[in-house]
Amino acid sequence: MADHLHEVHLSLAEFDRSQLPESQRDLRGDEFRRAVQDHLIAEFIDGAGAAEVVITGDRIIIRWVDTAEAGPMTGRGIEFLKAGDYKKGITTLRMALKRDPADADALFNLAMALSDQREVDESVELLRKLLADHPRHEQAWVALGVAHARQNNDADAIEALRMAVALNPNDGYSHKNLGAILSRSGARAEGIEHLRRATVLLPSDPATWLNFGLALEDDDELAEADEAYLKVIALDPTGQIGQRAERGRSQIAEKTFRGRGGDLRADAFSYCLGALERFEGMPKSEIQKITFEIAMLGRRGLDVNDPAQKYSLTSVSGTFSGLQLLCIEYVGFQLVDPSVDIGFDLSAEYAEARKAHGTR
Repeated sequence: MADHLHEVHLSLAEFDRSQLPESQRDLRGDEFRRAVQDHLIAEFIDGAGAAEVVITGDRIIIRWVDTAEAGPMTGRGIEFLKAGDYKKGITTLRMALKRDPADADALFNLAMALSDQREVDESVELLRKLLADHPRHEQAWVALGVAHARQNNDADAIEALRMAVALNPNDGYSHKNLGAILSRSGARAEGIEHLRRATVLLPSDPATWLNFGLALEDDDELAEADEAYLKVIALDPTGQIGQRAERGRSQIAEKTFRGRGGDLRADAFSYCLGALERFEGMPKSEIQKITFEIAMLGRRGLDVNDPAQKYSLTSVSGTFSGLQLLCIEYVGFQLVDPSVDIGFDLSAEYAEARKAHGTR
């Protein structure tokens, strides 16, 4: 395949000084021109096809050759993005668009990169341009929906994502994003159905299951929401998404707990009183050991609404119900570090237990 020489002209006045090292951003005249030239040489003359960078007067001229080894500039820009080098990737894709403003791959990938970098307005502009020429580009509709959502423009986000779903009903990410935005916009029933479909198409994506659980919880479908949160924790046991699901499970447990027992739960009061009696005279280090063991056990989930004594500890003999362990944990942290929030409010029961126990 024959090599092709390309040339792009840019305005020196429009060069983004933030690309230069901080010590060079205020340079003027020939020093500024040399700094820009050195920067662009480092960016483009890397054995990947660039030939030279010339600055004459107020113009920047970049010449390069697309060779079989180097590949086109758009491909190089995409590779930079895949490697996590957004700065070089964005710069290279902008150059590709200078050469060919209608390059669909350059438009799409530059728009995606800008959206990720929160340059959302320009991202939307590029995606609109792309879709004007390629109205069936389903991934561009998804990207446009996400970009509009980042602008807090849910109406246009929903419109774009509906188009993406219509073009490809089996794209899980379209359903995932559309369902999440519909749910938070008040169309909860429709949003849940899209999220349910997304869990079928993306069964191993913890974020999809989390969005599904959040929507179900908001719709008071607590049992199914809890199942979704359990799925998240199984997929992401130590990550931030898994931790968010753990908080969701705690919220569901507390809602169910209060709903069944009114303002003050007699069983929780009794368990808190028992914990105070258990810990009386015990060294703080021992209280801490027991409390931390329950906290670690609780990461896998304690069923506070089942009275069965099905849990055991290594630091304490006997078997316990989920609610009993939660009360022991709550009291333990109140004694060793009251600033800890276990994600479950037992303050009313604890206060009454303290009165009954005579502690101050």
